[in-house]
Amino acid sequence: MRTPRFSPTTLLVHLVGCGAIGCGASDGASTSTTIVTTADPSSASSEPQGSSSASTGATPTTGGAGTTGSTGGTLPGTASDSTADPLTGTASDTAADTTGDATTGPSGEACVDDHRVIAYVANWQDCPTPAQYENWSHAMIAFAVTYMWTPNGNICDPACQIGPVAGCNGKSLAELVADLHAADVKVLLSFGGAGMGGLWEGTCGAMTKCWDACVDKTDQLVDSLTNLVVDNDLDGIDIDYEYCLHDAPHVDFVGDLTAGLRTALDALPGEHKLLTHAPMDHTLDAGDPYFAIVDEHADALDFLMPQYYNGGMSPFDPAGLAAIEQNYRALVDGPFAGDASRLVFGHCIEPGCAPVSSQPAALEVSKTVESWYPNDGGVFFWAHPYETDGAFSAPFRQHFDAEFCGG
Repeated sequence: MRTPRFSPTTLLVHLVGCGAIGCGASDGASTSTTIVTTADPSSASSEPQGSSSASTGATPTTGGAGTTGSTGGTLPGTASDSTADPLTGTASDTAADTTGDATTGPSGEACVDDHRVIAYVANWQDCPTPAQYENWSHAMIAFAVTYMWTPNGNICDPACQIGPVAGCNGKSLAELVADLHAADVKVLLSFGGAGMGGLWEGTCGAMTKCWDACVDKTDQLVDSLTNLVVDNDLDGIDIDYEYCLHDAPHVDFVGDLTAGLRTALDALPGEHKLLTHAPMDHTLDAGDPYFAIVDEHADALDFLMPQYYNGGMSPFDPAGLAAIEQNYRALVDGPFAGDASRLVFGHCIEPGCAPVSSQPAALEVSKTVESWYPNDGGVFFWAHPYETDGAFSAPFRQHFDAEFCGG
């Protein structure tokens, strides 16, 4: 695998400030309980705050998908002290009405099935509010993990057992899912994140992180994740893998986990269950191992969510956006055979991400993506604690409803 595009210094800052799927992955080693950006699903993804079977009840403070994990997460049972909204610019104070009939729009059910607004929910922080999730089409609960978080670092389970998964501070996973379903939000559980291990943490083949204990336990993971879907009425599983693909066992692991989950989820009764991935953007160039995995298993994925905030390509810089366009088009026209509705553009709104997305600039990026492919798959963002009253998600929802769902 080629070398990441950022320096160790840049990566450290990125890891500290981002959520699990957001800007990077956190190793959970920080003792800070504030959401300042000093270290974090790491350079690539925000980190799960879930606990392993050995957990003492403390949740990790790492960020969500796409980031290294926010070291600013709060410990279980404590209120989040992150009240500042990092978003600047204008944002509507009124949440968009998403209760209308999406089938009346020119693109069918584009509001939900194409132009998605997806939020990562950091399950070690305060629960999302109705003002937030009334704008969302999907919520990714971050994370299910195989480690126990401690202030001195994550303790990996050598048997790769997924521990209990919280919903958010004050609610069980099943209770949170029920709340979101009542608001017509589809809910997936994200497995992985920065705390499981990230590319930024060392040399592939020379370091050992939590993912390494799982490489030969695909069937076990498939069973555990499928049971979590059934037991909590989830709509699917998201894989947030930001770790090494330097050899055949690791490449096969990600591919086999994808194929195994697709088969298991399809065997469940009821509605179709979703399967998604949220890779770091800089691992998705044509010719990279992750690109090849997506290409081989495209039929298994409902949609892909590249983290366009971890690879040094800022969508708010003309050169960066041009590089993103090349990456985005290669994925759409290659693995997804021109179906841009299966590619969801990732933003990070956690302080410390590189870049931090804000409104109205983020909406302008979406409008540019629509000029590439009008049927694009929408947006996701890391993570919900950094959005006050729907300030980041509402402009997307309002725009998508007006332009693609008949107003």
